[in-house]
Amino acid sequence: MVNVRYNSVSKKYDDGFEAVKELNLDIKDGEFLVLLGPSGCGKSTTLRMLAGLEEVTSGEIQIDDVTVNHLPPGARGLGMVFQSYALYPHMSIADNLSFGLRMAKGEAKLSGDEIKARVQEAAEMLDLVDHLDKKPKELSGGQRQRVALGRALVRRPKVLLMDEPLSNLDAELRHQMRSEIRKLHDELGTTTIYVTHDQIEAMTLADRIAILDKGVLQQHDEPLNAYHNPANEFVKGFLCQHIDDLVQTANNLFKKTE
Repeated sequence: MVNVRYNSVSKKYDDGFEAVKELNLDIKDGEFLVLLGPSGCGKSTTLRMLAGLEEVTSGEIQIDDVTVNHLPPGARGLGMVFQSYALYPHMSIADNLSFGLRMAKGEAKLSGDEIKARVQEAAEMLDLVDHLDKKPKELSGGQRQRVALGRALVRRPKVLLMDEPLSNLDAELRHQMRSEIRKLHDELGTTTIYVTHDQIEAMTLADRIAILDKGVLQQHDEPLNAYHNPANEFVKGFLCQHIDDLVQTANNLFKKTE
């Protein structure tokens, strides 16, 4: 397990737009942190800078106390799951799971037996054993998302990054996958950073949430403490009022069915 640290990290684009402003954020060993905020708040940019997919304009990002600003993505020891499954349609599920491992070079290259063992381990964790010979088109959306998650896990990453991974699923599948992702995290203990704009998703998954608005960190706290003690009016409106409205709507619907 490893910690992640953002030290006064900013991201400014050539057109002058500053997506992230002086971000200071610590993610503990084995923690499940959710980056939460409305569209355009800087949460995905924050994740992509850690992954090495966006350059840092100023400040430092550290993984396990090592500054990684200038390391290429493949040298950072990360696994990443995106909104899109990005599976190879012509490959079996087993080949999709093992693809990254088979492409590894040098010291990172594994034996065929080790690759096979890791694929089997991931398939058992994610209930994919009976689907290893199938193609992605034969699987449901939830199963394909499990494959995408498994592809990241077989690399045994230091940190697992997840960018809106459930947004393409329907409500029932999202609920099911949330439970599975949290259970998997509790079993593996991998430091996880998860991006979402969904307040309920954040509250149910996170050990702590980091709420951003216009590139600025508004509150970094345990979910229930942020709900009961919002740091400012933005957090109160975005997090607390939204959840209160959902609860009130659910209560009204419940009363109508009585």
